[in-house]
Amino acid sequence: MVRVSKEYDERLNELLDAGQQLFFQKGYELTSVNDIIEKVGVAKGTFYHYFNSKDDLLDKIVERWTLASLERVERLVMNQEHLNAVEKLNLFFITIRDYKVESLELMKMLMKVLYKDENLIMRYKMFQQSLKWLTPEFVKIIKQGIEEGYFNPADEVETAELIFSMSLSLSESTVKLLLEAERKPENIDKIERKLRVYQSSLEKILGASTGSISIVERRIIELFAKEETDRSIKNKGGK
Repeated sequence: MVRVSKEYDERLNELLDAGQQLFFQKGYELTSVNDIIEKVGVAKGTFYHYFNSKDDLLDKIVERWTLASLERVERLVMNQEHLNAVEKLNLFFITIRDYKVESLELMKMLMKVLYKDENLIMRYKMFQQSLKWLTPEFVKIIKQGIEEGYFNPADEVETAELIFSMSLSLSESTVKLLLEAERKPENIDKIERKLRVYQSSLEKILGASTGSISIVERRIIELFAKEETDRSIKNKGGK
């Protein structure tokens, strides 16, 4: 019987899915190309037909993930021509946040996995992909804000990159606090304070009016910390 070859995109996604799962489970450095091809059940030549290297595979995994966020931003934010720049900016952050909330359990798992030391490379690549794909959209919002008189930054592109760099640093600190919420439920307050400082910093960097940017919602923080804090309460006998 002649073996029917799978469509190119289907096989590509199988390899991407397998690589992503193994990177999360074992860490990027500890996962080999052999691990990936064994999981999918293909020859090594098939892997190299799709990817130049394991690094190339990781780049494409992260790119696929980032492009899904970009598609959502373009559809729900950038295409809303009736919104002014401040409204688009707030919606930009809220749209990305809500995308994570819709996959809440997956995001909780990813936080625990991605923020292990062995997955530092993955986190860095995810940040670089976000810069590559999302910064241009952010620049468009800033330029619109300048034209409308809402923003007055020193430079649109440099400002957008600075804001994303700040968000990376913020993520590093807030995720660690979330992961420690089992032992320290008060971390929710710390996270909220950090996010409000970030929010205020955005206004200053952009030259926006005080209170115009509103992207912090405590309920969302509690959703991400809930599993950890609930377990903490149970461990203390419900007190």
